[in-house]
Amino acid sequence: MNWEQVRTFIKELGEPAYRADQLRKPVFEEGISSYAEISTWPESLKKALGGQDPILSLTLKEMTVSNDQRCWKAVLECRDGKKVETVLLRPSEARWTTCISSQVGCAVGCPFCATGQMGLKRNLSAEEITDQVLFWRQFMRREKIAGRLSHVVYMGMGEPFSNYAEVSRSLKILMDQSLFNLAARHISVSTSGIAPKIALLAEDFPQVNFALSLHAASDELRNFLVPVNKAYPLEKIREALKAYLQKSSRKIFLEYILLKGTNDRPQDAENLIRFVRSVGPLELLHVNLIIFNQTDSPFEATAENDARVFQKKIMSAKIHSTVRQNLGRDIEGACGQLILKQ
Repeated sequence: MNWEQVRTFIKELGEPAYRADQLRKPVFEEGISSYAEISTWPESLKKALGGQDPILSLTLKEMTVSNDQRCWKAVLECRDGKKVETVLLRPSEARWTTCISSQVGCAVGCPFCATGQMGLKRNLSAEEITDQVLFWRQFMRREKIAGRLSHVVYMGMGEPFSNYAEVSRSLKILMDQSLFNLAARHISVSTSGIAPKIALLAEDFPQVNFALSLHAASDELRNFLVPVNKAYPLEKIREALKAYLQKSSRKIFLEYILLKGTNDRPQDAENLIRFVRSVGPLELLHVNLIIFNQTDSPFEATAENDARVFQKKIMSAKIHSTVRQNLGRDIEGACGQLILKQ
């Protein structure tokens, strides 16, 4: 929903300003899916808004759910026919998280990532980004799923920092107390390494969580695994991370997908340790190890036991590290698996 556009349209219809206020809570908190559900509105206003400004700019085309019913994946169609995938996750009994997309496809082209195989089709607007959250709130209400969707991660399709203007607008909307009312510390934004935007995020949104998709700690290997490294090599990333810490003093999450025989070797662990130690205070740096989720690529996943060995090596250097829980593998809804034919 483009909230400002809806407010303007209501005003142009000659309706009093409080009509818009009657819309806020039902849409953004309660997750209604139709103006017809606004009991305090006259029928003429419901019909006018329904025809001019539908609540969602996205239409559900396909829904799948994992066997353990802890991950739902939706294919949503934009008004121009382009499609994106978004995921609803239940990491714990008390927590609901959505992984949202910021672009249709991705131009970074990481060879292990399914989305990278699509190439970039276009950026998403702030409305299309936030409507993914609104869609899941509607879904939870419709399916009578208890709990509140309270966490959002920008880790779906696309590179958020390559669409920084619209991502910024979407963050402001999600954190607006009168709209989605999401806590900044419940929102995470990830980048593959667009260095100039890292410090900018700290300046614009100092309380939002920040994650860097690192995946390798030597330029030679990272040039291959994360091609944007050719434009922003590790030295530039290091300086950007230092600037981020100076501006925000918030913890940085370093994402590291473990690929068998590629970046999980002893020397890779040593490179990672050296890089982390060169950035800043260890208490503000956390390495998230991710066991590779299979895609149509030649890579293989590191065995879980070997992942634990790698983690132990990292932690022996006094670096905080976890092996991330992977949800939705059976429906290709896990990290790096989102892909669509347009």
